[in-house]
Amino acid sequence: MMHLDKNSYLFDPSLEKSSCGVGFLTRKDGKQTHELLLKGHEALCAVPHRGGMSSEGVGDGAGVSIDLSIRFFNDLVDKSLEIGEFGVGNFFLPNDPKQHKRAVDLVTSKIEEFGFHTLLKRDLPVDKNAINPRAIKFQLPICQWIFERDKSFRGIDFERRIYECLLAIEAVAYTDNHLRGLYPLSLSSKLQVLKGRLNSWEIVPYFRDLSDHNQMIHTMYFHTRFSTNTDPHPIMAQPFRLVAHNGELNTDKKNRLSEAAIAKARNRAIIRPQGQSDSCRLDQTLNARVFGDGVDLVTAVVAMMPPAWENDERLSLPVRSMFEYFSLFEEKNDGPAALIFGNGDIIGARLDRLGLRPLRTIETTDYLAVMSEAGQIHFPSDEVLRRGRVEAGGMIFYSHSEGRIYDASEALQILAEKRDYVALLEESKINIEDLPTAPTDPKKQVKNYEGDLSIPARYVAYTHNQESFKFLMDPMLQNGIEKVSAMGYGNAINALSDNEGGVAKYFSQRFAQVTNPPLDSLREADGMTLRVNLGEKPHFGKSRSKQITIQSPVLRMSEVLKIKAQKEVPWEVFELLYLPDFSNSEANEKSLIRAIDDLAKKVVGFAQERGGIAIITDRNISSKYAALPITLAVSAINQKLIEEGVRFKVSLLIESGQISSAHHIACALGFGASAVYPLAVRLRAEELYGENEATAAYLRFKKAAEKALMKTMGKVGLCTVESYSGGEFFEPNFLDTSDPVFKKYFPNMVSPVGGVRYETLAKSTADWHQRAQSVTEEKDIPILGLFKERSEGAGHSYGSMAVRGFVDMTEEEISFSTAKLNGNEKNKAAVVDAISNTEIEGAMNDSFSEEHENALRLMTLRQLDDAFGLDEKSYSNTNFEKLTVEQIDKFRITAAYRNFVRMMAGERKLRPSALRDVLDFPADFSVLTRTEDLQQALAKYDQFGNHEFHIRGLKCQQLKHGEFKISFIGVNANTDERLQSLGEALVNIFGNQEIKYDLLPEALIVCASDSAVNFLAGIRSAPTSIDLRKVQPASEITPRLASGAMSHGALVAAAHEAVAHGTNMVGAMSNSGEGGEHISRYSTIRASRIKQFASGRFGVWAGYLADPNLEEIEIKIGQGAKPGEGGQLPGPKVTLEIAAARGGTPNVELISPPPHHDTYSIEDLGQLIHDAKAARVRVIVKLVSSEGIGTIAVGVAKAGADIINIAGNPGGTGAASVTSLKYTGRAAEIGL
Repeated sequence: MMHLDKNSYLFDPSLEKSSCGVGFLTRKDGKQTHELLLKGHEALCAVPHRGGMSSEGVGDGAGVSIDLSIRFFNDLVDKSLEIGEFGVGNFFLPNDPKQHKRAVDLVTSKIEEFGFHTLLKRDLPVDKNAINPRAIKFQLPICQWIFERDKSFRGIDFERRIYECLLAIEAVAYTDNHLRGLYPLSLSSKLQVLKGRLNSWEIVPYFRDLSDHNQMIHTMYFHTRFSTNTDPHPIMAQPFRLVAHNGELNTDKKNRLSEAAIAKARNRAIIRPQGQSDSCRLDQTLNARVFGDGVDLVTAVVAMMPPAWENDERLSLPVRSMFEYFSLFEEKNDGPAALIFGNGDIIGARLDRLGLRPLRTIETTDYLAVMSEAGQIHFPSDEVLRRGRVEAGGMIFYSHSEGRIYDASEALQILAEKRDYVALLEESKINIEDLPTAPTDPKKQVKNYEGDLSIPARYVAYTHNQESFKFLMDPMLQNGIEKVSAMGYGNAINALSDNEGGVAKYFSQRFAQVTNPPLDSLREADGMTLRVNLGEKPHFGKSRSKQITIQSPVLRMSEVLKIKAQKEVPWEVFELLYLPDFSNSEANEKSLIRAIDDLAKKVVGFAQERGGIAIITDRNISSKYAALPITLAVSAINQKLIEEGVRFKVSLLIESGQISSAHHIACALGFGASAVYPLAVRLRAEELYGENEATAAYLRFKKAAEKALMKTMGKVGLCTVESYSGGEFFEPNFLDTSDPVFKKYFPNMVSPVGGVRYETLAKSTADWHQRAQSVTEEKDIPILGLFKERSEGAGHSYGSMAVRGFVDMTEEEISFSTAKLNGNEKNKAAVVDAISNTEIEGAMNDSFSEEHENALRLMTLRQLDDAFGLDEKSYSNTNFEKLTVEQIDKFRITAAYRNFVRMMAGERKLRPSALRDVLDFPADFSVLTRTEDLQQALAKYDQFGNHEFHIRGLKCQQLKHGEFKISFIGVNANTDERLQSLGEALVNIFGNQEIKYDLLPEALIVCASDSAVNFLAGIRSAPTSIDLRKVQPASEITPRLASGAMSHGALVAAAHEAVAHGTNMVGAMSNSGEGGEHISRYSTIRASRIKQFASGRFGVWAGYLADPNLEEIEIKIGQGAKPGEGGQLPGPKVTLEIAAARGGTPNVELISPPPHHDTYSIEDLGQLIHDAKAARVRVIVKLVSSEGIGTIAVGVAKAGADIINIAGNPGGTGAASVTSLKYTGRAAEIGL
């Protein structure tokens, strides 16, 4: 029976993103007035462009948070109330109106249960005429409770009791499917939240309470949302209970995992609403810190969203010590973030450490305001005291209880004085530099191996191959940088090739794009850090030991020895080994799992008994004992620690020979390790450079690995390696995460298309260890052909056969007819010498011809007649004009090209390399007769990932619900035997409980139930091949074609121009790529009709956009070969001509940054698209296939893009590090 995974949707609503506009306004005297509401409405009306809306004008969401109005609520309940004596709760009611009474009864009973007395319950009045009529159906009803406190509760105790009541309501509302949609907007004694799926200017008119002149307040903060979902839910509109947030928290995944681990350690559970956004999660965590842990609001905000204190020497010792103390236990909430926070007394604003969202400030005689944009509220100039902005990592807040403004420096100084953080820090941690030097000689440690394998055999046992040296380890050991390569990584996908060892290859690095841009690890290095704390975390209480602070997670041998010699922090060594079984695959699989589980239990035991640092090592491999796959083992240990509630009692230090690159380090850290020591790298350093130079070589590797790790963190927008550690910022790369073993060890990974299962990985682990037994010398280490194709290896999408075939196809003899020459005899003779009736080789070798060839190429082509007496007729194989429709339609594909296509098709069938090589569109049942063949074909369709299934040769007609008539298409196609086979195939897939069938002449009557109904209802008959005469003529097809975006730099000038020339001749679109093109090409047949904007803006100027040939502008957000990174043109490629076109300097490397430094949000992208359209052209936005690409694409479309280009990970490039080429991005087919 077929088991279908309902979690295998390509689209996941939890991946929804949003960007926004935020702000607050408060009266400094604390006086409640209705005028403040009017000014807040003015601010909301000023930023419609910061909110998104549907094509029907329905807003993505907007809302306000205001303090409780004494006059309004006194009049409402006809009773004299004071702040702190009563509370107000606003709740969205469930989607199902039948459940409203149940929801109301739940809230009412909980309010009474927690000792409060309900004064009034009412439906919040709204004015439906104030909003777009199409938006009415999207609004949820809001019910309001006004309740009085019990006399025993006062001040903060009242708020905490309300918070406990809120948790009790959420525990039921978020878990009872009948109450889906019941959601608390706010429940507080100080403030209330009103929001909906509205535009910013609709908030105040829609909620009648806000237009009531008795609604007098002293503080208001607001939010308008730009969502990347086509159907954003009102629940995720903002503000939330304590915050309004503009941006996207890149650390959100790690934050959620950490919060779950903290809750587990405290024997609690976090209950989250369905589809919870990062902003909602932040608000939930902040509430827990303030009301659960008793931390004041400002301290909690500062601890959760610290500035880049690690590299800021201006901070005082107490402030620096405070931040360092917080870092020992508090997770960072980093990412583009402009945060407004308030609790009815405090109202403030804070920016993330890099300041990637705008916050403008203005103070007047009566007001303090902070908003996304300056000028949202008009204040008379004579009342304005100062204007400014919140800086990166900065903050400003107003305390109504104290009646004063605090800026960041004042606030931090006061916070730092609340406790003696210098002393606390000294008690809690020690720097590794301050530990005594270990007495053991490091050189002896390298050779401290008691096993029976030679060094080459150990390499193979660690799953290394020759390319692990040539492309990964050796360049880093020698040069201190990763190897840079060109083109793309075209090796067969993991699902089609299992000859490479290890587990790291099954995970590709995630990257940010558009809504949360990648970081520039070069230009923004001051905001990033590799600093790590090892040991048990204090966790809002005192730990059993100190932590050791290291400046990098990539350790030197001397540092490992120091850790093993010190007494400050407990540590223990655990063997990363198992006993493989080469003869019995099932026994080998069990042995591997048993060893991983035993290892995880031992580490958990250490955490429970002592806590500290668990050193996991595979140093002692031998012919008998194999190394456990490091990524699998680390993740298994991490998950077991979380499950047992002891995750923060231990840090994992991985000493492994399986690490050969920055990606292997990233995998170890990303799945739970805190530090690594790459043992095989040290072995290689000894082998290549000898004992005396090995340390220096290793330090070069360490430097390269750290730089690459910073880049990897930057790809996903992370600033600190501690946020990366355990955050699982990866996408499964053709790993079948539905496999029970992988589901257990990688519970948070979901593969969209399946892939390799556990038994394949277990077999590979044993096979590599067995292979090591026969290795004695380095030449015995296998060569797999990963980066350069080998005949016995896996297929490559653009391998040696493709190159040879392309060369054979294009190397045809080209002859030029004699040019018509005008001008003086000297000029005539010179040109004749160069181009007339001579062999091409001779002309190309002549220095004079080279000079004139370049001059000729760079001349404006329309003027060639006048300049050299040449005209387009002089060239027999090209034309300076676009071909006519007749010429294009008469053209026939050459025999050479047909041979090339046949050869490549045969190669891809023999050695498929890409997902598309093994896809069938559609499945063809025309020739299938056997039950097993029909079952196999039907089982390829996943009903949870498809709306319908196109099948050629099969017809399925729904007679009524659950009853279908199925038959094969074709003459004499419906034999009894064949129909019987089809019926049996359906029963085998769905079981005889869901499928019953009867055999009729020429058809099958099927009665289906449950999932089989949807499956059969989705079957559509695919069309057969159409008659050749119905195919569009070539002249209608060529305009739909476009060349790849290849820059002048990646391609030499002649090739770049030839591509443009050829595509323009047939009416197709050529793409300039990043870097522009020479001005002489504008308005000629060699001008690109698509011109690219990349992050470096190389080659972009007014004339570039004024080219009459320009039809489309492509904004490159990322490229398939190295998503999350910028462009790179090595210095030797930067010729004088390229430097002139790009505005650079010859022979100086040109690097464009990972993000567009003027585009940090979806609103920024919308502005860039708007500006680009001033050239009166279509605008393309180029994205890269990734997790969540669908939601990002929706946002891009809403931002105004005309075309969205989805690039895949095998994409080409002029230059990229080999780990980026191999380990980043997803197949284009999945993204599409």
